[in-house]
Amino acid sequence: MKKILSLLLLLCLLGASAAAEEDALWYPQLPPELPVISITTGDNSHFATAYVREDKLQGRIEYVDAAITVSDGEQLLLAGEKAQVKARGNWTLDYPKKSIRIKFDQKQSMLGLNGSRPYKSWVLLAEWKDLSMLNSATALFLAHNILGADGYYCTDYRFVHLELNGEYWGLYLLAEQQEINPGRVDIAENEAGNTDRYTGYLMEYDAYFNEEAAHPNGDPVFEVYHQGITGEQYGYTIKSRIETSRQVAFLRSCIRLTYRACHAAVTEGKHYAFNEKHTELVPMESTSVRETVERFIDLPSLVDTYILNEIVCNPDLGWSSFYMSLDLSERGNRKLTFQAPWDFDSAFGIRTDYEASQGDYARYAGNPWLQLFADEPWFQVMVKARWAELKAQRLPEKTLALISTLTEAYAADFARNYDRWPSRITEGNHELVEALNSCRSQQEAADYLTRWLSDRFDYLNDRWK
Repeated sequence: MKKILSLLLLLCLLGASAAAEEDALWYPQLPPELPVISITTGDNSHFATAYVREDKLQGRIEYVDAAITVSDGEQLLLAGEKAQVKARGNWTLDYPKKSIRIKFDQKQSMLGLNGSRPYKSWVLLAEWKDLSMLNSATALFLAHNILGADGYYCTDYRFVHLELNGEYWGLYLLAEQQEINPGRVDIAENEAGNTDRYTGYLMEYDAYFNEEAAHPNGDPVFEVYHQGITGEQYGYTIKSRIETSRQVAFLRSCIRLTYRACHAAVTEGKHYAFNEKHTELVPMESTSVRETVERFIDLPSLVDTYILNEIVCNPDLGWSSFYMSLDLSERGNRKLTFQAPWDFDSAFGIRTDYEASQGDYARYAGNPWLQLFADEPWFQVMVKARWAELKAQRLPEKTLALISTLTEAYAADFARNYDRWPSRITEGNHELVEALNSCRSQQEAADYLTRWLSDRFDYLNDRWK
């Protein structure tokens, strides 16, 4: 009953009228009772316990056969559906509680996520590092109401309990795989055997790109030098189907020329456009830097991505999990587009080296695309205008309300998770600030998140007024 009352209070607080501008926000599903996903394998849970990051580097982590059952507390939604599962992640593979990748044999909808669209690939996020277990949920709520509201893809999500081979395994965040697919990153998908360069590409700015290149089954990678960017630079990992090295070289050229043209416009006042085949830059006359940049980049997606990351202060911004797409097919916009935000377990000031809630962040985080434009007056005008829209919808206040309500409504569920994984509380995490390592409950960590984010909103309200 307490859960139901808490969720009803949230609905009243968030506003029930979609007609009012301030209430036109996206919200995750908030059922009183959390669903249960059961995974049964023949390896006695070995796939979710034995592996560490070194196993991934050596190509030793493989899918195992599984049967998946899903119940929402009232009815059985999936009953023993065939799938394959494996431990997933990079750094997080060294944590005791590991995230899990699910790949169904046949497409399945999962608990109404993404309009109940069926897909083969899904993800269970362990949320080990973040004691509040709300960093990802909060960041993705913001992402949906910033990027998603402008038509860019953001994963849907839902808290679930996981049972593994009959044993309670903890509270997880069910999310979508970042991939090209209708309803996800909805651009042209390169079909098997297609060697045409003019297709859709999904890529990640990725500090792990060298590891991918060395991995026995790693994704294709490439490097681009970003002129004028301070700090160490990394490469790109291609997360969509690639059939030939010629496609990789073509994509690398497109990204290199896109950055070169934008950099020349910003720093030298020189203006270019792509030729018809997207293989060379040709000089152009332009009335402004913005006009030139808009030939190459989907600017609203860049503005939204900048705002999101300026709010959450995600250390991974200049490291990995920074996704972008480029659709060069006939139906594509042929512009570099920033979408599919991901990986926020280190955000919101929980890391020892990234805890400040004041000051500009994105321009100093080592991400070449955000650093290049951060000081451009026209770009900041766009940022302030978009922030004014979000403030009119009361996004800051409602984000803080969501944290409070999730913490209260699912208090017993969080407690059950930490009964299963008590070492997360008792042993802490050396990567995190002392204010969090001294916390002894999810409630205390959620309070830290609330205080930090409230301070951050205050700073940005003054910064972008």
